Amino acid sequence: MADFVEFLKRMAAYLFFTTISIMLLLEVLDLERYILGWLWGCGINFLYLFILGLWIYRVRHKDIRVIEKATKAGSAVRLTLVAVGTILAAFLFENFPFVAYMIGLLAWRPLSIIERIRYNMQNGWNSLI
Repeated sequence: MADFVEFLKRMAAYLFFTTISIMLLLEVLDLERYILGWLWGCGINFLYLFILGLWIYRVRHKDIRVIEKATKAGSAVRLTLVAVGTILAAFLFENFPFVAYMIGLLAWRPLSIIERIRYNMQNGWNSLI
């Protein structure tokens, strides 16, 4: 459980620094029209991390099967967050940059791969994460 909490902390830090760095890069490159989409997509990732952390905190003393079901349900929550975020963006903003939004959502995957490689290099390649 401590490994998973550490994973969430590291992912939040990676996502925060990536979000800020890309936002500043978009500003410097005079692509401000994409910043809203980028921040909206990354914001959904932060919300997902927060919900996942609350779920894990709630089931931390439960049986491993309960924890496994809770983490598998996380994919349904993520899909729901993406759907709601997309619908809200379409209704709240005119000319919303959906490409930047999708790239912001997909930023999760390479960051999680980087964290997995870092963890496996530190703890051995036969580890669970």
